[in-house]
Amino acid sequence: MYSKGNLDVVVIDAGHGGKDPGTLGESGIKEKDITLPIALKLGDLIKQNFPNINVIYTRKTDIFIEVKDRTVIANNNKAKLFISIHVNHKKEDETEKNGFEIYLLNKDRFPEAVEITEKENSKLKFQSIDKSDVNNYIFSSLAETGYLRFAEFLSGNMMMNMLSLTGLNSRGIMQAGFWVLLASMPSILVETGYISDENDAKYLTSPSGQTNIAKALFQGFSIYKKYYEMDSN
Repeated sequence: MYSKGNLDVVVIDAGHGGKDPGTLGESGIKEKDITLPIALKLGDLIKQNFPNINVIYTRKTDIFIEVKDRTVIANNNKAKLFISIHVNHKKEDETEKNGFEIYLLNKDRFPEAVEITEKENSKLKFQSIDKSDVNNYIFSSLAETGYLRFAEFLSGNMMMNMLSLTGLNSRGIMQAGFWVLLASMPSILVETGYISDENDAKYLTSPSGQTNIAKALFQGFSIYKKYYEMDSN
């Protein structure tokens, strides 16, 4: 059971930065300039309301951080939760898209997540497992330890609060193999909206929109914190 006491360390990851602008919108809008203020606002809300929580940012300024190094920061600081913030853009062959999406780790990348987790947590033992059944074991182990369960609970609460506090459309909770989800703790990635959509872009670049998104994510986090600590005690 992934029960680690109080939720005392949270890592917030503002996607992209520095030489990596992320996805680009019209008029030169850059993803990196949207994700950073949202991440900082979210961190400030957590610190103001839960002063005992250590909030760690993968970046607090416009600097470049390797994707793999972002989870290293979380693992090295023994974080209890990893939240990565991004902005989306439709592909050329896609129809118009708008709204936010929340991602969990895809089952296909569980082996990598377990490898990372195994290095960080000596209590997880996989040596005696039959190789032919390793994928099923990995899936059940992560589900058992609570990574998936906790991430699903957090995602559901964040989705409901994003809907109620931002007015952005929800495209649902999905699974993906993003590197930033390969951390040895519950992790989610929030695509806050589509920079390719005119209405989303206006909202994402406005100070009030960024504040509302941060508030929605914070409200979801607050509910999750109670659930996490209740489960741990």
